[in-house]
Amino acid sequence: MLKSNKINLLISIVVAIGFWMWVTVAVNPPTDFTVRAVPVEITNLTALNDRGLTIDQTQPQSVDVVVNGPRSEVTKLTSADFHATADVTGFPKGEVAVNVSVVVPSGMQLVQIRPENTIRLNVVDLITVTKSVRVEFADTFPPGTEPGFITVMPSEMEVAGTVSSVDNIAYIRAEVPAGVLTDEAQEFSLEPAPITKSGDVDNTVSLSQNTIQVTARICTVKEVPLLVDKVGDPPDNVEVTNLTVPDRIWIRGTKDAIAGITEVHTKPIDLSTMTETTDIPINPLLPDGVEVADRSKNLTVNIEVQGIARKVFEFTADEIKVQNLAQGLSGHVNTGSITLTLLAPESQIADIQKSDITVFADGSNISEPGKAIETTLSYSCDKPYKSITLDPPSVRVTVNDEGRSPLTNPATYNMNDMNNANNAGSSNNASSTDGANNAGQ
Repeated sequence: MLKSNKINLLISIVVAIGFWMWVTVAVNPPTDFTVRAVPVEITNLTALNDRGLTIDQTQPQSVDVVVNGPRSEVTKLTSADFHATADVTGFPKGEVAVNVSVVVPSGMQLVQIRPENTIRLNVVDLITVTKSVRVEFADTFPPGTEPGFITVMPSEMEVAGTVSSVDNIAYIRAEVPAGVLTDEAQEFSLEPAPITKSGDVDNTVSLSQNTIQVTARICTVKEVPLLVDKVGDPPDNVEVTNLTVPDRIWIRGTKDAIAGITEVHTKPIDLSTMTETTDIPINPLLPDGVEVADRSKNLTVNIEVQGIARKVFEFTADEIKVQNLAQGLSGHVNTGSITLTLLAPESQIADIQKSDITVFADGSNISEPGKAIETTLSYSCDKPYKSITLDPPSVRVTVNDEGRSPLTNPATYNMNDMNNANNAGSSNNASSTDGANNAGQ
């Protein structure tokens, strides 16, 4: 009986082994299986960076991996089950072939890496550029509030990579998580993320620091009138044609800090330095604990100017009109000529001619014919202009009595009067002399 049991046990073991072998070979045989697009991790990149080089990783690198294993197991494999690496230590600048190593799952046998157990990489110069750090918030905030009094350290960070990848980085993001911000100032240690111009994270570049320190708090916002103060006059060679000034500003701070603010003044804008059309940043004058809210950041005054050109005209004495004379008098300017300098917009000055301008001498203070007096000049112009100056600003004017014979030269009139007086004196003297002589006789 005992012998029979041993024989049965032996038969059972043999049958079980045979069944297992049948299942393994016939039902679940070992088979080759290809897993496609296994990503390749570039290792020892810092060794290249230390030599001022890097890898152009604009296209992700991957390989196809062929493994052998039980059919039921290998068919379940995905690219995530493999770890492929390529060591770039020591490679020179240029296109290179780098061997790929693959770690396969337990129980599997590596058969082949395609293509050719290598990948082609382009070793290029390493470029370093400074990019600004921008703080972003994962939270949405209730109306009438927003984050404020934000500090960030560092405010800039070096980004290293290929020329194309570094150029595509717009800024470095430091994101404050949702639900952590309060109305009390807090400090956060955040992980920087390089953000591309399309808004994606680019992990192919390296950053000069691993953390960013940010402080922030929730503030109350308020809109108030904005009073922009201006000083000075534009230079003579320009003219302000338009001035666009914002009249409202949003501010933020604690409720108590902004409660009493009813208007905001600015640092005066100096118009005397304006030489071209420009936008001038506004600098609001705010008390401690108050700052400009996000929607009023970068407020500017737009000043449009145009160039001023110069024209010079000569006016002779005959071209200067004497006005405001008493009835019955006419006037004449004694000064030889005057110079009139006109400033006008460059776009208009070509249309201004001498015939558009009249120069006047004021004769209201002259009442006696033949008398000359210094009088101020004035002018009028039929075309738009900026300014006019006269040199000299005054002239000597002599008036004539219109009832007398016209005198072309006031000086002649004065000499005739003197000659008449002299002649009268001579006649009287002569008569006296003759009388004395006769008496002597």
